[in-house]
Amino acid sequence: MKTRGWSSWLLSLLCVACVAPRDDLAGLAEQPPLDLAVLVTGGAFLSSSLEGSGTFASAAAADGAVRAEAIPIEAVLEVLQRGRIFQRVELDGDADRRRLIAAQMREHRSAAGTLAFLQEARTAGFDLVLVVEELQDGPIDRQGTNGRWPVTFATWILLGVGMFIPDRTFESRASLRVTLRDLQTGEVLLDSLPVAGPIELALTERTDWFGLVKSIVVPPFWVGDDDEAVVDSVRTTTQRRLLLSLARELKASGRQRLRERAVASLQLVPDDQTGRIVVESLAGVAVVRLRGEQVEPGDAEAFAQRLLGSMVRDGARYRYEAPLPRLAPGNSIQVLVGTLPGGVASATFMPAGAR
Repeated sequence: MKTRGWSSWLLSLLCVACVAPRDDLAGLAEQPPLDLAVLVTGGAFLSSSLEGSGTFASAAAADGAVRAEAIPIEAVLEVLQRGRIFQRVELDGDADRRRLIAAQMREHRSAAGTLAFLQEARTAGFDLVLVVEELQDGPIDRQGTNGRWPVTFATWILLGVGMFIPDRTFESRASLRVTLRDLQTGEVLLDSLPVAGPIELALTERTDWFGLVKSIVVPPFWVGDDDEAVVDSVRTTTQRRLLLSLARELKASGRQRLRERAVASLQLVPDDQTGRIVVESLAGVAVVRLRGEQVEPGDAEAFAQRLLGSMVRDGARYRYEAPLPRLAPGNSIQVLVGTLPGGVASATFMPAGAR
């Protein structure tokens, strides 16, 4: 009876120690997306000066040359799509242009190519551009054996499975700089620099086969690390965490931060029909455009006239409101407003009647 009690206790400790928090985007995807159509460009390009060092550069050196992108841009796109961060998100498929745009925007250069790119994105119906500007690589800090060693020792001596307990802590100093930018001027509206944080590795993740054999006779936390195994494990976890951190930051605080920077706020208010657009701004609205695949020119013009004609002064702010035309299911709609001082704001919505 006593033996069964000890075994149950140890198995419980093993489960608690081994289960890491799931990096799951399901909960994030359940939250409403930001009402934006976003084009993704740039890339996690690795500087050649870092070759042979850092968390990601070692993989590039192993390939014999610095890889174009340390983190594939497709991985960034996948996280944004799975987390439903925006109403619409697409990737700029021109790799050479992505590299050029990232460099020019990082260096604050308004080159002709960048201006043409912004114009092209506006014409294609996007509201903002998300630029993956650079991967700032960094070394791996080895923080030694963590506080789980008693659990590791107990499960090793009694159950022989201590190698599965995360017993050492590491941390990559790499970070990923990403910006959300205005399509009119290229101005930064949101600047994100996510980091991965501490990473705990079990013996199975930080050593080779010889280390695993050695753990048969000595506790796992006494077994040394295999450098290649550590770098591979830390790099994989760091990439996943950087992207998840970016997605969470965009969805958790991006809505409010972008609203504070916008020249006008646009909101879709549900009703019994398709919905109503509400616009609030500090300056009067002079121009309105409604765009969508199923929007008829007459409906767009009627909406613009209704919105402009609904102006109400509320203290120092202007407020406008108008119902959207009915849309066929599955169609998004973009609303653009231009203020008297020349500012432009836009948003993309999926009205209730179009879901």
